[in-house]
Amino acid sequence: MRNLFFIFLVFFSVLAVQANRTPRKFKINSGGGVLTKSELFVGGQTSIKVFEAFQERDIFQINADKSLRDGDILSVNTYNSLVDEGKYWDTRSIPVSYSPDLNLQALAAIEDALREYEMRTCLSFVDRTIETNYIYFEPLNGCWSNIGQTGGMQTVSIGPGCELMATVIHEIMHALGIYHEQSRTDRNDYVTILTENVTPGKEGNFDSYSYDVIDDRRVPYDYNSVMYYPDTAFTSNGQKTIITIDPAFQDVIGQTRTFSVGDVTKINRMYQCMEPLRVSYTCNFEKEAVCGYVQDSTDDADWLRYTIGESPSVIVSPNVPKTDGTRGIDGYGSYMLFDSNTELDGVANLRAMRLQSNVPQQCLEFSYYMDLATNSPASLRLNGDNRYCVYVATIDPSTGEILQLGSPVTTLTGDHETYWNTERLTISAPAEYKLVFTASSGGQTFDVIAVDDITVLDKPCETSYFVIHDYAELLASSSPGDNVLSPIMYTDDGYAFYIKVFPSGYGGSNGDNMAMYYCVGMGVNDDKLKWPFYDRNIKMSVVDQESDALIRMNQYSHFITNDDCESCWSQPTGWINRGIGFSKIMPISDIIGTRHFVKHNSLMISIDVKDMSNAATNTFRVANQEIKRPSSMMLTQNGSNRDSQPLLRPTYSDENSLSETEAISIATVTASIVFVLMIVVLVAFNFQNQKHLTQVVKAFIGAGKTPPPDYNGANFKPQKGHVNFTMDIDKK
Repeated sequence: MRNLFFIFLVFFSVLAVQANRTPRKFKINSGGGVLTKSELFVGGQTSIKVFEAFQERDIFQINADKSLRDGDILSVNTYNSLVDEGKYWDTRSIPVSYSPDLNLQALAAIEDALREYEMRTCLSFVDRTIETNYIYFEPLNGCWSNIGQTGGMQTVSIGPGCELMATVIHEIMHALGIYHEQSRTDRNDYVTILTENVTPGKEGNFDSYSYDVIDDRRVPYDYNSVMYYPDTAFTSNGQKTIITIDPAFQDVIGQTRTFSVGDVTKINRMYQCMEPLRVSYTCNFEKEAVCGYVQDSTDDADWLRYTIGESPSVIVSPNVPKTDGTRGIDGYGSYMLFDSNTELDGVANLRAMRLQSNVPQQCLEFSYYMDLATNSPASLRLNGDNRYCVYVATIDPSTGEILQLGSPVTTLTGDHETYWNTERLTISAPAEYKLVFTASSGGQTFDVIAVDDITVLDKPCETSYFVIHDYAELLASSSPGDNVLSPIMYTDDGYAFYIKVFPSGYGGSNGDNMAMYYCVGMGVNDDKLKWPFYDRNIKMSVVDQESDALIRMNQYSHFITNDDCESCWSQPTGWINRGIGFSKIMPISDIIGTRHFVKHNSLMISIDVKDMSNAATNTFRVANQEIKRPSSMMLTQNGSNRDSQPLLRPTYSDENSLSETEAISIATVTASIVFVLMIVVLVAFNFQNQKHLTQVVKAFIGAGKTPPPDYNGANFKPQKGHVNFTMDIDKK
């Protein structure tokens, strides 16, 4: 009985601790982050505080009043990518240091920029210790750098207005020895410079240089380069100063997103990179080899590589998707298909080849299509039990045989309609592992499960995301001021938030741009969190849905939460606070007409919320310093890292989760029932105990003896072997 009592006590103690201390983070739904049916709210902009995106002022506007060569060069050695290789850095692990005057937004931009370098090149940036030559990030007047390594402390200025990842990438490329794209020898074959529109005295900024000075590293002329001037650079009258000979690229030049393919190629050729420092994998199943994925011989069904427009080797359901996940073009592409028409009650495992990782956490993303019959138990799972799973498995380092399945990371069940959807989640894979995608049939004819575009990146995923389907119809039906509200999402540390998207703009003069705002909302963890919600870097992105994640160029804006709007970041007293964001986050014409921002008639919005409070206490470190670097690179490791910190991401699903009110009600009822049961047990036991004591007393009296001297009813102190319900639990 004593054991039963303590079990109840421990049970309630654990409930109390968990209820008061454990923040919960919810997935948006079992589809990973999908807003399949969006409600359009008319008007509603009165609760929004407008922040104009600071990237509307480019580098050259910020530096307009400064005496810098070509807009942002402190001094010039040689041009484009340097012919003089003596100006290259002599290490692929470049030491960096940070001025204490850098603001939180600049630090966030630098961190993102340095991680981009590690994702796409073999270069890393480590905290400087005693190295003589190093980069020093400092917020001086403007955005500028030197060309190539100059020796000693080399300043890269990230001043006010320069706090953008692309700007940091641009200035570091100068420091690596790369100049502006429009200074190339062959520039005039691709653009025309309208000198009549250039501010007098600034004409020299448009010089081009001979092959004796620059080396283009065999990279074709790159309109998409992050090293390109905008088309109104140094204008005297607001008119264009650069006209692309091919008009299709007029609105492309001057992008402020990230590296282009040409930028990365140039860096990797200059610094003789074989592959990026962080490992990434992408598979879209376009080739028959299916990227090394194979069928598992221990299962009882198979996946089929299905090529749209070709006759498959088996009869398939008429419900199979008519587009693939890669491009979304009718009648074109391939994907992996599990069709219940071929196996009504089977399980099919699709195993990857051996994969490797250099960091503690990875971002796994894939496209999936699940068109199931009503109530069908068919499923697609990642990382689960023996059969019904898509899992991360440890392997024998010599043979590659699977040794152990990991714990579940996601499960996809139910009908997800006739959409290609995206699942994205952070995993913690070992250094060597295999992914296994498992489809399970539910015995229903014509259930369809398909996967495509599997990507693993050596970094954690951004905080959350959601997808707006039927974007063209939404855009056509909305007017400036109308908005779509995202599902509720949670930061890693448990704060609830929503995103308001204005598809046709916020209103007024901003109608040609999509607007987006971040709003703190009432959540299940509010009483356990610290308020106000300050010192967070809020990064909102319109995702380039290019299937190869390493060449994506997302459009983004970011800001730091602070006391500029105290009511925005205080604990919510209503269901949602006022929002802060950008009335011009992206031109609608760019969304529709450039890259893959719209795919399958869907728009993906990604949100990253980063706690920057450690930066204020000088414990901030950029990028991930625990990368396992190949010894042949002779690169050093320094400092701590943010990637190695465990994520607080319980994989609860909104559609299966309880609301806060429901959870409290159920917990209260459960506690009441258990309490009543405990009382019943205690009363019954006490009754039995009293009967026992009475029998003992009668025995004593029957034997001609007196009861024990300390027996006086309820205060009787039982001897060893009896249970004392009046003891002091704390002292015990």
